[in-house]
Amino acid sequence: MHLWVVAIAALVAGFQYVAGHNAASAAADGQDRPQEQQEVWPTKSWPVSTPEQQGMDSAGLARLIETVGTYRQDSLMIVRHGKIVAEAYYAPYVAGISHDLRSVTKSVVGTLTAIQLQNGNLDSVDHPVIDLFSDKEIRNVDERKKAMTVQSLLDMTSGMEWVERFYTPDETLMRMYRSPDRTGFVLDQPMASAPGAKFNYNGGNPYLLSALINRKSGQNAFDFAKKELFEPLGIKSAKWGTVDAQGVTIGEAGLFLSPHDMARFGYLYLRNGMWEGKQIIPSSWVERAKDGKVAATNGFQYANLWWSLPDKGAYMARGRHSQLILILPKLDIVAVVTGVLRDNEFYSVSGLIDDISRAVKSDKPLPADPIAAALLTSAIQLAATEKPSAVGGTPELVKMVSGKTYQFSNILRVKNFTLNFLGSDSSWVITTYTDKTDRPTERFTGLFGLDGRYRKSPPALYGINAAKGRWINERTFAMERRILGRGEIQNWSLTFDADKVTVNFENTDGFKAELHGEMSE
Repeated sequence: MHLWVVAIAALVAGFQYVAGHNAASAAADGQDRPQEQQEVWPTKSWPVSTPEQQGMDSAGLARLIETVGTYRQDSLMIVRHGKIVAEAYYAPYVAGISHDLRSVTKSVVGTLTAIQLQNGNLDSVDHPVIDLFSDKEIRNVDERKKAMTVQSLLDMTSGMEWVERFYTPDETLMRMYRSPDRTGFVLDQPMASAPGAKFNYNGGNPYLLSALINRKSGQNAFDFAKKELFEPLGIKSAKWGTVDAQGVTIGEAGLFLSPHDMARFGYLYLRNGMWEGKQIIPSSWVERAKDGKVAATNGFQYANLWWSLPDKGAYMARGRHSQLILILPKLDIVAVVTGVLRDNEFYSVSGLIDDISRAVKSDKPLPADPIAAALLTSAIQLAATEKPSAVGGTPELVKMVSGKTYQFSNILRVKNFTLNFLGSDSSWVITTYTDKTDRPTERFTGLFGLDGRYRKSPPALYGINAAKGRWINERTFAMERRILGRGEIQNWSLTFDADKVTVNFENTDGFKAELHGEMSE
């Protein structure tokens, strides 16, 4: 873009900021929205608007899309006054694919608990937990455990002894998943403090809440959600894994939603639990989530399985690897972000709030701004355009290893794999062991790009594979694989030595493994 165009866009944006600053401040102070804005319900589809029609600056949103794109993000969506003003999808991810929400799932489980209260299935959040599971023989019962309530589960202040460190093998969460009775495992945990005394992030708390849905409704959390939450909101993209041996849906993670449906869930909270004239959850529930009664970590507050930054006028559902549903009530905004950030990569929620807030210039429509609109369109297009990574040469070794099958015995349960480098489509095949007697192995296959870009495979039952690879020296081939919509990137480094291969595996969750294989006859 020519420098004079950029300069004019900057000047226009500056003038609009000065003109709209007072109106934006009035909106931030809680000025009432026009009645027609209160009646937008995106049950069937999301209305779309230009940012200027909703009092926002297209140039500011273009800058935000560019900033978000410097991280490993999949999508960004901004809704104001019930209308989409900007949405970007970062290649190779594309619109419409359900995304792994990780711990955003917890906020949904909390919401299902609120629906039980609204419907009268649950009498009170002050109900003692062990009374609700009175048929179970619960271990380590003392006065503190007797005092543990549904509310203390919702606030992560249950007081249970619990260690959660990003899915390491010895942590409490992973021991829960290995237990034949996960609900019983959580209930049996000894107490470390009195309920309500302090915040301790604990995946067992929402697991108990999910189990409670089974007891109070006769349905697992997913089936209950489909009828009581997803259907009324028009959410159709939901996927939520499998139930455990007791028929309980995983409560702490596992839910998939598309960004549009994530925004619908956030919009329910922005509208104080109301949807098309029906109170889905109590407004008092939303207020408690917004206020964040419990001091959490890193400056955040917490309540009802929602995080909040009251000083910023914001509250949010957050999940690992940058899954986010952000609510800014005074600005009448819902923002959605999905991604695959590693644990050592941070995209500041506080910075995101500031960037969105700066793009708000008025609570009323602004004049059309063709230059700023062009900047926004360009930013969205660039986000959807994949930037190729560097590619090296191709060694002679390719002719020896292409199409050959390598056998393994390892903790990843990989039986064998094959890489095909020759021909028009480079591809990989992996066979893994299963626990099923009728199908002891399972075969996965896909394409990979050798030009620095991901190649997408045809859709499979588990999703869409996207992979790319390159030779980093004469003997080592590195492949990056994704299943689009999952908050994970897999990195495979394969070093060949005659008829043997050493594979180093690492994923976004921080799991690492080294495999040793040998070429089969």
